[in-house]
Amino acid sequence: MSAERPNVLIVEDERQLADLYEEWLEMAGYLVRTAYDGGAALERLDTEVDVALLDRRLPEMRGKQILERIRGADHDCSVAMVTAVEPEADIVEMGFDEYLLKPVGRDELTELVDELSTELPPGLEDPVLDALGDRKARRCLYALQESPKSAGELVEATGLARTTVYRRLNTLRQGDLISSRTTIDPDGDHYETFAADTELVLVELEEGFRVETDPDGTSAAHE
Repeated sequence: MSAERPNVLIVEDERQLADLYEEWLEMAGYLVRTAYDGGAALERLDTEVDVALLDRRLPEMRGKQILERIRGADHDCSVAMVTAVEPEADIVEMGFDEYLLKPVGRDELTELVDELSTELPPGLEDPVLDALGDRKARRCLYALQESPKSAGELVEATGLARTTVYRRLNTLRQGDLISSRTTIDPDGDHYETFAADTELVLVELEEGFRVETDPDGTSAAHE
């Protein structure tokens, strides 16, 4: 992360929308650089970028390809997909940090960037702690501990929005707390089923919930 004001890279081919995002974030105190296509995005990407907002469908290069370049170059920045496309199960496999469904409001965008640009204290940058420290991720994990579920079934079980469920599934995957497999229904349709890979006993709504990590990296959840 940057030592001063966080730096945000906006990658959006709709110029009016990109300029609007830029205006909102600059008013919130961020340094902003904007790219209207994939090539320009890679030119503007460097180690000073803290957060990248990627449109998933760009004319020259898809957001997924830019994401792969970011991860391949080992850039230490958070990445959010911002798109009008309803998420599918395949996005859980991508290395993004968040997923926003258009239209995106000013408060929603700035809150997301605030969250992604906030540095954790030294020693707390752990994917398991990141997952278990999120109430909605714990709700998803609790539901998956009861039985494996598809994303749609998880939406029904938790009452969370589909985009929220996909974000938390991604977080849980990064912490190696869940796994997925392809299931074929009687009609021959394929869909992903997710299952918990942890024996941690969590509660859906809790007070005083805490997560502790031993020096060897072992995490434990406590009520």
